[in-house]
Amino acid sequence: MKNTYYVRMILIMLGTTAGAVFLHQLNISNETILMVFIIGVLLVTACTRGYHFGIIASSISVVIFNYFLTDPVHTFLITDTDDMTLMFVFYIASIISSSLSARFQQQLIISQKNEETARLLYEVAQSFLNVTGESNIIQQGTCYIKDHMGYESMVEVSVNGNSYFCDNFIPNTDRTCLELPINGVFRKLGVLKLYDKNQKFDLEHEWLINTVAAQMGIALDRELVYNEREKILVAMEREHLKSNLLRSIGHDLRTPLTGIVGASDYIVQRSETTLDRTSIKRLAEDINEQAVWLTALVENILNMTRIDNGSLEVNKQIEVIDDVVNEAIRHVVGLKDRSLKISLPPEVIAVPMDGKLIVQVLVNLLRNAVTHTPKGSKIELTVSRSDNYVEFSVADNGNGIDPLLGEELFKAFVTRGKTGSDGEKGIGLGLAICKAVVEAHTGTIHTGISILGGALFTFTLPLAEDE
Repeated sequence: MKNTYYVRMILIMLGTTAGAVFLHQLNISNETILMVFIIGVLLVTACTRGYHFGIIASSISVVIFNYFLTDPVHTFLITDTDDMTLMFVFYIASIISSSLSARFQQQLIISQKNEETARLLYEVAQSFLNVTGESNIIQQGTCYIKDHMGYESMVEVSVNGNSYFCDNFIPNTDRTCLELPINGVFRKLGVLKLYDKNQKFDLEHEWLINTVAAQMGIALDRELVYNEREKILVAMEREHLKSNLLRSIGHDLRTPLTGIVGASDYIVQRSETTLDRTSIKRLAEDINEQAVWLTALVENILNMTRIDNGSLEVNKQIEVIDDVVNEAIRHVVGLKDRSLKISLPPEVIAVPMDGKLIVQVLVNLLRNAVTHTPKGSKIELTVSRSDNYVEFSVADNGNGIDPLLGEELFKAFVTRGKTGSDGEKGIGLGLAICKAVVEAHTGTIHTGISILGGALFTFTLPLAEDE
């Protein structure tokens, strides 16, 4: 680069000398010719870097002026004191002007560097604003260091011991590295390791690296705070759901248990005196219905617990559709007070399924229909076959499903209404269990409006097991 500056200086001085000689031939005064040399010195200062080029150009200008333009010409002798004074003043003025120009030029370069550094610092700060996730934050920082400064780097997170680095960089423990702390608000979050590139940091790189480390600390701290807040919210929600579950279970258990205790106590108190066999049978049937209802409730709670724990096992065997439907109907209380219509295919259909779980699905859907329809209502259970799946549908002529609920019905603790037609209140687990069981069989389940005008629940099961 210096050779280029010297070439520029020589070319400018040659041009200046040629112009000065030409003006001298036109009998222009020496004072005016010296102004040309000052312009040449300023051009040299503007086209090079450093004040010493201006001093050299000033010295060369004095020598050229003395050799070509003062009497006697083509010698370095000076006989006229005015010429000597003029050259001395020119030399001092050219040195001062070239030094000032070089200083202004240096200040301009510094301001441009400062502007570029400020832009890069702003860019670093902006780049971390919308980045989430520990790995993404650290990838952003290490890749920025590599792209803008050329340093390979990695980060070791103190909280969990994880290490991250940019792209395919593999750290080498034999290489020297510079370690910088990544600090959060209250604690040290990790260490930024910069691997030696056989060159020292300049001030700009030092600022950028410290800024990247600081921004990573701020972003990681923000991520930790967010994760802690999410954990607190999840714990609060879990506690809220637990309280709702216990309250609902307590209510739902108390209703049938009250009936069982009352009926059994009545039998014990009156069986030897006023009760005939018909009354005893009717009370026993009431006790049986309440016990069946309790069994279904406990089964739902157990299945939901298995689903939450990820331990729900699907043991598929070939089951006949007619047997599964009959078994489900036998476990539903309240169907005798409704008009139940069952439509099955004329041929025998065998489907790979976990019979116990699918029975539970049908029980939940039928019981849901019973709960949300008055006595005497119509309920239809339809099974149909397609090319590669079998479809089950449960429809009723009740009030239907609130459009605002939609697919929310299949979430835990969501119910269609506060109470059923018979005063019973569900805890909102049945449909959530249905969805989990059907999807575990690689089937689908959805809601709709039945031709009877009420709710429609439909689920499908594949006729063949997936490979």
